[in-house]
Amino acid sequence: MVGFLQFCTIDMALLVAGISLVINSIEGFLLTPWLTSRASKMNSVAVFIGVLAWGWLWGAWGLLLGVPILMVIKAICDRIDDLNTVGELLDD
Repeated sequence: MVGFLQFCTIDMALLVAGISLVINSIEGFLLTPWLTSRASKMNSVAVFIGVLAWGWLWGAWGLLLGVPILMVIKAICDRIDDLNTVGELLDD
């Protein structure tokens, strides 16, 4: 809408929407899981799959709470001897 109001053409409005979608997708699917995995010392693939799973299960709330839940699970698994293999799977 803003692209159309600014440039008054459908082509530029679609270009602005497309660029916005690409930037948001790169940030949401690549950059955020990678930076979160570095900060929490978690495997980036596990973070990505966890965000997808929690988002599918709980929707927007799952997307917001998925990474903290995974961090809690990893912290618990690291301290319980029988669950060390799960903690190592989530480890970077």
